[in-house]
Formats: sequence, structure tokens, C-alpha cells
Amino acid sequence: MPLFDNIHDVALPFFLIALIPFISSYVYQYYDFERIESKKNGLIEFKENEIILDYSLSIKYDEITNIEIGIVAYYGERINMVYRNPHEQKSLGIRNHIKLQTKSNEYGFHFKLENKIHLKELENILFELVKSEKLKLVEPKKTIKLVPKRFNMTDEYKGFIIKQIVEKRINCTEGLLLHGYKTDKEAAELRKKYCDCASTLKPLLQ
Repeated sequence: MPLFDNIHDVALPFFLIALIPFISSYVYQYYDFERIESKKNGLIEFKENEIILDYSLSIKYDEITNIEIGIVAYYGERINMVYRNPHEQKSLGIRNHIKLQTKSNEYGFHFKLENKIHLKELENILFELVKSEKLKLVEPKKTIKLVPKRFNMTDEYKGFIIKQIVEKRINCTEGLLLHGYKTDKEAAELRKKYCDCASTLKPLLQ
């Protein structure tokens, strides 16, 4: 009987010792980077009228028929926050990807974002690229998807969307959803102003 009376006192140290690795793994995960083997083998540059790969291969914007860009995280950004079990919590910044297509070739690769500033610079480049309408062969809906969400409430973005509606590059319903509105009344006003009168507004927006 004395053995059972003291079992909690005996078991407690073992229980605490067993908890050390578990607690340590939770603490360590916040300093642990993704485990991905990688090797840098190229460079991508966004120029005024072209994308340059590895300093030599030039792809003109007006030759691109499809472009897809997936931004996941920059180096050191916190990731995997939804996991309850210990999991690496910092990104290497290399899971971002880009896919380019022309009439004759297709290119696809991952690229690294070094830090948050690097990410913001890329977002600015993408927004300017979409606004400039240099991707002439890409469907308007696909180019609009390239615009980072932080620009969606800006006047520049909304003006660009209106221009696409007026020029009938996207239909009115899709355009108004992209433009955004707070009430049905506002949506009706936008429709009346920019959809029903598109032909008369076009000269004003050029």
C-alpha cells in the first residue's frame, strides 16, 4: 500500500523528463527552417519590355501567351501556423514559382524571395506590369489575377478594372465583382454608369 500512496511522487519526475523533448520541439519549431534541398541555378529580371532569364534569354512581354505566378513566402517568413504538432515555422523563400508560355516555348521554375522588401518590390512590379497592359496575348482575367491583393482597394486598381469593363475586355458582372462594391445600390449605379453607357465612356478613358 505505501507504494501506491507514493506512486504520484515517483512518476512525476519521469513525466516531467518525458515532457522536455516535447516542449523543446515546440520551442525549436519557431526557429526551424523548411527542410528543402535546393540549388541556385539562374536569375530572373523584369525589364521594361521583357523578362530576362539567366542574363541571356529574353522573353518579350508581347510574346507571352500565359503567365502564372505563385507567391508562397519570403525567406524567414513564418509558415505552417495552422499545424498543432511541431512543424518547421520558417520559410526558405524558395517555394514561390512562375510559369511562362509563348507560342513556341514553355518555362517553369521556382524562385527565391530574400525578404519582405524583396516581396514588396515584386508585387509593385506585377501591378505596374498589369496596369501597363504589356501582356497583350494573355487573357485579361489572368492578368488581373497577377495583381497582389493589397492593391485591390486602390483607385489605380479600380480605375484599371473600369477601363477593362468599358473596353469590353471583361464582362460587366465579373468586372464589378473585381472592382468591389459595398451595397446592391452601389453595384446598380456602377452598372448603369460603366456597363450600360460603355460606348460613350470609352473616349473619356483613353
